[in-house]
Amino acid sequence: MDSFFDSALSAYFPGLVDVCINDDGQLVYAIIKDGELTFAQEYISEADSFSIPERKHFQFTLPRAAEVSRYFGQEDSTIYDDLLFYLKRFSALDDEQWAIVAHYVFLTYLHDHPGIDYCPYILFHAVPERGKSRTGKSVSYVAFRGIHLIELREATIFRYSQNLHGTLFLDLLDLSKKAERGGCDDILLLRYEKGAKCCRVQYPDQGPFNDTVYYDIYGPTIIASNEPLHKILETRCLPIIMPNLPGNYENPRPELGLKMKERLTAWRAKHLLTTLSDMDPIEGISGRLWDITKPMFIVNSLLPVDFQILEESILSIASEKDESRKDTVEGRLVAIIKEITDENGFDRFVDWSIKTGDIRAKYNEGKPEDQRVSSQWIGKRLKRMSFRNRIVRGYSEIKITSAEYDMLLKQYGYKGRELAKPTHSLPGKAEQNQDVLRVVESGRESVQVSFTSPEEREFYYEKLQALKEEGGRSSDEIELIAIEALEEWRRYDDVPF
Repeated sequence: MDSFFDSALSAYFPGLVDVCINDDGQLVYAIIKDGELTFAQEYISEADSFSIPERKHFQFTLPRAAEVSRYFGQEDSTIYDDLLFYLKRFSALDDEQWAIVAHYVFLTYLHDHPGIDYCPYILFHAVPERGKSRTGKSVSYVAFRGIHLIELREATIFRYSQNLHGTLFLDLLDLSKKAERGGCDDILLLRYEKGAKCCRVQYPDQGPFNDTVYYDIYGPTIIASNEPLHKILETRCLPIIMPNLPGNYENPRPELGLKMKERLTAWRAKHLLTTLSDMDPIEGISGRLWDITKPMFIVNSLLPVDFQILEESILSIASEKDESRKDTVEGRLVAIIKEITDENGFDRFVDWSIKTGDIRAKYNEGKPEDQRVSSQWIGKRLKRMSFRNRIVRGYSEIKITSAEYDMLLKQYGYKGRELAKPTHSLPGKAEQNQDVLRVVESGRESVQVSFTSPEEREFYYEKLQALKEEGGRSSDEIELIAIEALEEWRRYDDVPF
């Protein structure tokens, strides 16, 4: 098992820096051992023995071992600025966009680090002839094992992902449609998350379990597409909308990125075994966007570049995603819930209820009869948004807490409430009744009653009017009976659906 001829062919294993080429044209493994960078044609451990595949299997430039070794032995304080200089030779983006792209290039060199769990997709999107392909190629030529693909075949993706763990640049007219037609949609939906695997039945004649192969598909992905992506796939992306800035740019070629690639490989060697510090979420960046951008902020901590430019860049994307959410059905429903809440001052309370019918009425406002939605349709949408539903006196309603409401406002781009966050709820039932009795005994002319919904207010005043019409009771007695009736109504109202 320890001879060269018994070694398994491998271009990737944990702890490998990369495959390089030496001065004699031979391929060698670059490996960190005891803090030193070493090169060898074979890797042998107690458990494994690997040798390098032929050069034809590496469809990207290989860094020169001597140059990687030279950069590994010295400080490289200008590596970030020099990467930006390289990228700007081939296309034009604004400074915030370049910050995202540059940090992403560094992330491709640490995407397999034990401290990194996600690797987002970079999406270059615009109408034709805006430089998407040009920019994508310039990035892939300096990214870790960048491979430019103009077709989508699952067999190819499986092999590049599992065997090379490289960066895939998918340069396609309409990625979502081609992925669906080619049966690759599950690959794209999962590839951003470490540990993701896709299974395929490859050997049906071998029976259960032995017929199935599981492919490791995680890795960096760059996408250029003229058409919008599926909305679910887009949540894995950091979108770069190409500006309309024609100019006389250089044509990207693999050899133009070789020197930068060697410096980046040395940078990988220095940090591959570094313990990465964890980070708390940044205000304004949450959910999946935080999950997929957190690794870029971690990478930023290893670079000689200010944290602020990356933060502003991701916050800009967060703002754009918030605005996009407002245009969805769910965004419209949140806007209606906010409108009803503001009209009735519900956000003064810790929790409150809104009738599904009221939401439906506002949703259908101004729509032709044939385009109006039913209460059942609204109810299903609200349920999908995790609202708690219940039926009270035959009417459907949702219950909302102040914490849930604040989260919704942030998720759909409404930032937060203008009013102060509520610090109390309505008094408990027994406490309310005791307060009412004390007020009546003190001889006050009227009782102050707090309501949590328009329905409570309506119920209370209807009861007051009915008692007054009956006659035979004092004002204090009428108010006390009306409050007790309201409490009884609340007790019934609190029964969950």
